[in-house]
Amino acid sequence: MNVRIVALLAALVPFFAVQLTYVVAASHGLVEWCNPYLDSCTSISATGRKPPASYLFRATMLPAAVILMAYWWLNHAWLASLHRHRGTPGLINLWMLALGLLACMGLVLYVTVLGERGDAWRTQRRVGTVLFFSFTYLAQLLMLAQLRILQPAGLKPGLLSLMWAVCGTLLLLGVLTVGLDAWDEAYYESVEDAFEWSLSLLLQANFLLGYFVWRQTGWQLEVRGT
Repeated sequence: MNVRIVALLAALVPFFAVQLTYVVAASHGLVEWCNPYLDSCTSISATGRKPPASYLFRATMLPAAVILMAYWWLNHAWLASLHRHRGTPGLINLWMLALGLLACMGLVLYVTVLGERGDAWRTQRRVGTVLFFSFTYLAQLLMLAQLRILQPAGLKPGLLSLMWAVCGTLLLLGVLTVGLDAWDEAYYESVEDAFEWSLSLLLQANFLLGYFVWRQTGWQLEVRGT
């Protein structure tokens, strides 16, 4: 069974969901027209906070969370088979799956209460955001570590190098945000939204590269009856 479409959807559905939500929000005067990746004029949350953009955001991002869960489960199944074949321990693979699924739950927590008022909902949104970004990044690192160890047949080194470069850029941006916030809080707040958009784009880029990993290795899911 060819399941590469899952990896492709994991990359494209969240990306286009956010872009389309922004267009709808801007069209209805809910946010400014700008380039949010450079102008830092609005946050991702602001684009999906009010109707009608909020309807589109929930209708696309909640299914995206399910697709991402499937992506991590399929990666776990594939890498577990490689670990068994090589006789290597698969504990790192279990951690990848756990972190990936927790990240998806964080996305669900965030999306379901976006636009709600109150400290409790604000805390849930903050927790959901932290879970999604941090645990997705860690799961991607664990996936890369396993690919480096297992070296699946057909996987080109250049693709792995590109994925490492994306992860390295994510780390540098994360450190930079912490440094800017500590150095000049007022300035950081003026560029914080642009960092958020860029971090989200890089995370999705690694999902797209994950699709090409599956494509190069020719991995397919085999379902066996009992």
